[in-house]
Amino acid sequence: MSHFEYVMVIVSIILGLGLTVILRGLARLARGALPCAVVVIWGFLLLFLFLQNWWAFWDLAQVTQWTQPSFLFVALYCCIMYAMAELMLPIGATPETDWTAHFLSIRKWFFSLLSLLTVLAVLLTYTKLHVPLTHPYRSIQGFVLLLSIAGLSTTNMRVHLGIAVTIMSVLIVGQVLFRLVPGLA
Repeated sequence: MSHFEYVMVIVSIILGLGLTVILRGLARLARGALPCAVVVIWGFLLLFLFLQNWWAFWDLAQVTQWTQPSFLFVALYCCIMYAMAELMLPIGATPETDWTAHFLSIRKWFFSLLSLLTVLAVLLTYTKLHVPLTHPYRSIQGFVLLLSIAGLSTTNMRVHLGIAVTIMSVLIVGQVLFRLVPGLA
């Protein structure tokens, strides 16, 4: 077993558990009496992020030198994603959960973790994959970071709806451009 395969075992476990949280959470939202559009969008956005990151981790196959700090860095990245999923769509939610109140109660933690995840994504791709800080995708990451900071500072649910829709749109467009269009990656 190569070092990359060994690292991907823990990545797969953590992301698989996170996907379970997301799928169960989305099912709870569907059965609930008062689903919140912001939470629904973030649920689907987290699903997209988990699947996209799992695919993107394949790029780490080109890393030739793995160390324990490198392993811990990647594991931390995945653990933050899991924490975001559990915060947004907690296992303990019931059909009576007031999802708007829940979202407002976790938003500071959630957006803090999203900000940290964005910074770690830049560091991970810069240190392990040697993607320059001037790469065009950095503008997308910077925009997500700015919107995350905005999410920390407001309780206005219309603004949060706009943030969620905008981040989802920007990330999907970014993935289409930089994963599917030859020459941009």
